[in-house]
Amino acid sequence: MEAHATFEHDQRLSERMRHFVVPGIILIAAIEAAVILFVVSLTGSGLVGIVLAALAILASLVLALSMRVRIQVDDGLYSLQLWPFPFRSRVPRESITLAYVREVRPLRQYGGWGVRTRRRDVLYSVGGTTAVTVEFHRNGTPRKLSVTTDRSDELLAALSA
Repeated sequence: MEAHATFEHDQRLSERMRHFVVPGIILIAAIEAAVILFVVSLTGSGLVGIVLAALAILASLVLALSMRVRIQVDDGLYSLQLWPFPFRSRVPRESITLAYVREVRPLRQYGGWGVRTRRRDVLYSVGGTTAVTVEFHRNGTPRKLSVTTDRSDELLAALSA
């Protein structure tokens, strides 16, 4: 029998994060473009360099703006994935000992956004400060897994069901 999802949500970049990330990505893409153009100017193929620089900027923006955390809770498993990257965490629901909502400061407490770790504490964040944290044991070791989401009450209810 196949388990069905009791909660499923794609948490996208928050509006505040978009205002923070987009200028940074544009700056990084501009640096990439300058390096590509410099290398191409040394080799003498100008049009190819311009196309490569434009593609680098476009690819960086698309990647940053499409980033999201996929949150799923079904009958037996709680899983998080930072899409489109391969970072994924899966926790069997029977191993969860506690679930609660808390305020986090991703930059200050974890050093940034995305998938961040502090010892046995993992945070998935694409912006926001409200996180759902689950405490669980894996191989006898206590661990924490947190995700920032604008649907924290719904996620907590699904984890508690």
